[in-house]
Amino acid sequence: MVAFRPVFKAVASLAFMGGITLAASPMPQQALAATILKVPAVPAPMTAGTAAPGVLDYDGIPTVEHASAANVAGLMSYCYSHKLVTDTTVRSLGRKLASREGVSTNPAYAWGGVGRLELGGQTMFDVGSLNRDQRAAVCARSALRGPDLLKSE
Repeated sequence: MVAFRPVFKAVASLAFMGGITLAASPMPQQALAATILKVPAVPAPMTAGTAAPGVLDYDGIPTVEHASAANVAGLMSYCYSHKLVTDTTVRSLGRKLASREGVSTNPAYAWGGVGRLELGGQTMFDVGSLNRDQRAAVCARSALRGPDLLKSE
């Protein structure tokens, strides 16, 4: 515990400095609140164990047909950050989709970033409930859908 004391001090001082910066910021509090993405409440996501019949394909992963551009962009970020793919093309694809108007402020983008795949409407699937190979397969399928989404919109 004693070895972590410098770390705790550094974190505490950073938190304190962040509070000073925020309080001294010339931006009004309403403007700061407007930059936070509000994700609407949705039903609990399906998991590999609770998926309804027909949700999972023959190989045990969900289909990505109904995922929006925002959701695929978020999933690309999730896949790259969790090292499910190492190809920088996936990261580039996610960034291209996210740079489109309205994508990065869409709640589906935030859901994709935490590993939730849109199945249609507000139905989500928790990609994290799959094993590593299946998660990588979802990432690959999402990446294959990405170029079509770039062309369509």
